[in-house]
Amino acid sequence: MTVTCLLKNCIYAGFVEAPKWEVSGRKGQHEGLISFETHQKILDTLEGRKRIAARKDYDQDFPLRGYVLCDVCGRKMTAAWSKGCRRHYPYYTCITRGCEEKGKSIRRADIENGFYEILKCMEPSSELGSVATAMISDAWTARISEAEEAKKELARQMKAIEKQIEALLERVVEASSSVLVKAYEGRLTKLEREKLVLVERIEKWAPPKGKCGECIELALEFLSSPCKIYEKGGHSERRLVAKLAFAKPVRYSRKAGYRTPQISFPFKVLRGISDGNIDMVPPERLELPTL
Repeated sequence: MTVTCLLKNCIYAGFVEAPKWEVSGRKGQHEGLISFETHQKILDTLEGRKRIAARKDYDQDFPLRGYVLCDVCGRKMTAAWSKGCRRHYPYYTCITRGCEEKGKSIRRADIENGFYEILKCMEPSSELGSVATAMISDAWTARISEAEEAKKELARQMKAIEKQIEALLERVVEASSSVLVKAYEGRLTKLEREKLVLVERIEKWAPPKGKCGECIELALEFLSSPCKIYEKGGHSERRLVAKLAFAKPVRYSRKAGYRTPQISFPFKVLRGISDGNIDMVPPERLELPTL
């Protein structure tokens, strides 16, 4: 009960309220530990009695679990430690029913070392640094423009909520039944919370223009050496590299190794420029790291 009360307290989101004294939620003078949007999601989860299942593909020992596909059936491989005579051994395996590779183990070293070699081959030449910088700058400009449009849409949604609040307030004044008044007040509280979430999202929606240089630096670091980030990073960083470096999960054959992967757009452009046969694609399709 104590934990539930703590989770429901909006003070940790930087807001204050006192229903006992009819003080609705409002921005406090302190900095929240979490965003109000996250706080609202917690409340929705608690009220709906939802339970968030733990990810089955999350394992510190197997960063590519759930990302590498079986080449025969195209389904995600799983991974686990297998007990030997004297110690445990790490293996990846396909567990899809009906697949001819079902239950046939592949050494973790074969999967992960092969993946590292693919990343190593994707590193562009140093001469392409200026080209990559220009690509990222254009993509950043496009993202700023998209963010501004999204911000306007959020503002329109907030105006719609404000109209609903005004209409409900009029109904509260005109209502003669205490039951109706209580129902209207409950609806007003929900709308006020939705409005607070929108206000917070509007404030942080557009990426700061001052961070363009920082974004370019991070993106160039990733594009220049994804294998280095993969090698030195932890479990989360390795999974992020896998998602950013390839357009789709990679397929692995127990007999032939990795199939030709579909690399992500930035690496495809840099490879095309290096080969001299690239048809340029609008920069807004370039994925930027999230800061």
